[in-house]
Amino acid sequence: MASGPPALALHEALTGNTGFLLSRMGMAASRAFAERIAAVGLTPRGWGALNVLDKEGAITQQWLGTCIGMDPSSMVATIDELEAAGLVERRRNPHDRRAHALHITAKGRRALTEGRKVARRAQEELLAPLDADERRQLHELLLRLVQGSGQANVASSSERAATG
Repeated sequence: MASGPPALALHEALTGNTGFLLSRMGMAASRAFAERIAAVGLTPRGWGALNVLDKEGAITQQWLGTCIGMDPSSMVATIDELEAAGLVERRRNPHDRRAHALHITAKGRRALTEGRKVARRAQEELLAPLDADERRQLHELLLRLVQGSGQANVASSSERAATG
């Protein structure tokens, strides 16, 4: 028998609405991920920031916010939390003395490594009902929806070179 809280009801009147189903799964996935990632001392926002910093290297807070799609005040709070935990350092940007470059620390890399393990387990659990082809297809469709909605574009290192 499965452990944990009982499944919530889903009335058949709601099963035909894809937006509702996406919202319901998004809330469930978000809640489960936040609970799991907290076990390694991270928040979902912090985990996202560390992943981008690991991929991009030293970048400005502004560019990190752009990459994550986070508003500036939330970005400042997230970086403050990561810096207080010793996971990120702000250093003067050698190319722009008015800005700080963000650097992931060795402790931050260790936390990210553990966080990625947690994230993989959470994803495996979330996607357990799907086979490998269905998982790939779901990922591709969700990415297309995100990009097509106008809510987000995939940010890349080449864009950073052009924007800072």
